[in-house]
Amino acid sequence: MRFHRPAVPSALAALTTLTACLLLTACGGRAPDPDASPSSTLIPVPDPTVACNVLRVTPADAIEQAFVDPLITIVYTAPTAGACGDLTLQDASQSTVAATIVASSEWPNPQGGFVGTRTIEAAAALDPGAIYRLRWNAKTVSTFKTGIERRGEVVSVTDQALQLPSLPNAAHIGQGDINNVLDAFAEAIAKGNDIKRFLFENALRVELPRIAKPEARYGAAISKVAYRSADARGNPVTLSALLIAPERSPGGQPVDFHGMPVVIGQRGATDSTSDAPSSGATTMGIPGLIAAGKGHLFLAPDLIGLGDSKSLPQAYLVAADTAGQTQDLLRAVRTYVQQQYLSTLGTDLRLFGGSQGAYSTLASLPYLAREGTVRVVSAAQGPYDVYRTFHGALLTAGGAARDAYAMNENLGFLPSHTRDVMTSFQAYGNYAFDPKLVFDAAGQLLPSFLADYKDGKAQDFVRQLGANSLVTGSQVYDLPQAQVQLYHFSADTLVPAQNTVDMLVALSNGKHRFASVQRGNCHENSELVKLIVRFSKSSTITHTLCVAFQIDDFVGGL
Repeated sequence: MRFHRPAVPSALAALTTLTACLLLTACGGRAPDPDASPSSTLIPVPDPTVACNVLRVTPADAIEQAFVDPLITIVYTAPTAGACGDLTLQDASQSTVAATIVASSEWPNPQGGFVGTRTIEAAAALDPGAIYRLRWNAKTVSTFKTGIERRGEVVSVTDQALQLPSLPNAAHIGQGDINNVLDAFAEAIAKGNDIKRFLFENALRVELPRIAKPEARYGAAISKVAYRSADARGNPVTLSALLIAPERSPGGQPVDFHGMPVVIGQRGATDSTSDAPSSGATTMGIPGLIAAGKGHLFLAPDLIGLGDSKSLPQAYLVAADTAGQTQDLLRAVRTYVQQQYLSTLGTDLRLFGGSQGAYSTLASLPYLAREGTVRVVSAAQGPYDVYRTFHGALLTAGGAARDAYAMNENLGFLPSHTRDVMTSFQAYGNYAFDPKLVFDAAGQLLPSFLADYKDGKAQDFVRQLGANSLVTGSQVYDLPQAQVQLYHFSADTLVPAQNTVDMLVALSNGKHRFASVQRGNCHENSELVKLIVRFSKSSTITHTLCVAFQIDDFVGGL
């Protein structure tokens, strides 16, 4: 007798497909028990023997067309916290220019000392065409010249047709289409089979009731935004983003942009040849349509290396650049709304993202807090502790026992994600990356590199990982109105769920101010979810599954 594996019921396939669509591809990592206590190395003990050295400074030395309102960032090593002094901006006469701190964090490096990141911004616009220098640790670390541009200037806003299955291929989507967005999705995956469509619609209505019934009051206008931000060295560059705005439906209420709240959605990881959010062809459009239909302005940055800037390296898991580009987008769209509609957008901000998008969401918090009142932070499956995510996996690949971060690791993803993050650190952190010393001809990690990493010889790589880790740094968040929900499927095989366990502990440690901090519900005890995990053939199902529930909760709160 031959036993056959049971077929996945159609309803399960529907939810599986939707969750995979709602989340773009992810970053590297693994997952443990969501209720596990933080591992013992959550706070490494530094060794005070490391000198004050600059790893990166932006604007870089000799830049000649810097913004007149640049974000000024330094990444450095230090023997002890605060040992290397402040970063200061001076004009040509060597007078100190008043500046405010945007973000500041020092990460205790288990290999010794600290790795710090500090971003400041001048209190007023700098003079165009003028020379400025940056001083740190009693040394000049960069001398640059300003141009005439400001960050966040609008280059263009153009209609962008939506390109999602069974929704109109148009830049203007009606209220009725938004209210039927889940039905349209079910029809697309049923591919003309009326019975399957019926099953899909009913299953998804039960599991995702808020997406199924968004109660949109408006239609939506979809646009592509091009705006000015900075590249790896601080040179001006044009980036792109998706903008979905409420639009009056026939016979409906008029749209008032004055005081309108803003939703910012952050994409997951993807390669530079894939569709960007601004193309209108990614499912970032689904929460965007619902947000606009409920009276919110929706933004989704492509981020550098995707969309209009796809020829440039991505700032993959680089906190400062991701945050600055998101802040610049918000400034650009505020200016556009003021010019186009003679209205001032509201200060309320609601943020969400999944996978790399979850990381981007939290990395942006100190920057966006300067632009408005953050009300909601919804993040799922994020690699918040970049160091521990890679550290556990690399040690496991080298033969060590699995730690809390590597517990569920699918090591098959590790080589590609290591290459991606090293390439990113090379472009945005001055990391000296030689692929021949890390990978063999087939792209697999060399045993010699894994041995060196285990023996503590990959110090520069560790510093880059630490500089971009959000969990154990000293950054303080002051967001007293923000309701924070972090989601993570406990058996995630792509990004460790321990990231969320540790991030929740860190955000609840008394240093920060939030309205609330809690773990989101991935419905892991749902019989439907259990069946999906059991029968799905996707290697990333435990990474993508929770995002549908995250989005359903998020749009329900709009």
